[in-house]
Amino acid sequence: MKKQSVFLIFVLVLASCSSFAQNPQSPSATQIVNVTQAPASEVAASWKTYTNAEVGFSIQYPSDWQQEDLPDENAGQTHRIALKGPEGAVELAWGTGFGGACPQGYESVSVAKGTWPACHSQREDGTDLWSLDAQPIGNTDFTGLAYTNDTNAKSRELVLQVLSTLSFP
Repeated sequence: MKKQSVFLIFVLVLASCSSFAQNPQSPSATQIVNVTQAPASEVAASWKTYTNAEVGFSIQYPSDWQQEDLPDENAGQTHRIALKGPEGAVELAWGTGFGGACPQGYESVSVAKGTWPACHSQREDGTDLWSLDAQPIGNTDFTGLAYTNDTNAKSRELVLQVLSTLSFP
């Protein structure tokens, strides 16, 4: 009897996890809050551009920031890069294996041609964190993470400005 109860609980937990994975919360069903940031058109001419022709995206970032290839994850099915500076960073990932939810609701952050749902939170130290909702881009899924290294409003604006240059031509 005890084994049957444990097995039944296991099956119910597994079924609920499977149901959530197959029916993730839709960003359109959550609260969307607009975020104010500088438009991509105000990007300085000295900024660098990272382009990934295979996936088909590009992003611009300040010349004092560094681009870093991050290790693949998910048995080589997830690829990542990071653009890091003193103010914060933008990390982008593409491939498979993304998931998650945003209990507090999604905000709409600007990208080069529109907006993207992002889960925004503030850490205990007051720095900001935006997790881009995974979206299909061509034959792959795409997501990202942007964060500030301090609580300075200019750092927040710059990180969001970098994110606003994300483009999928």
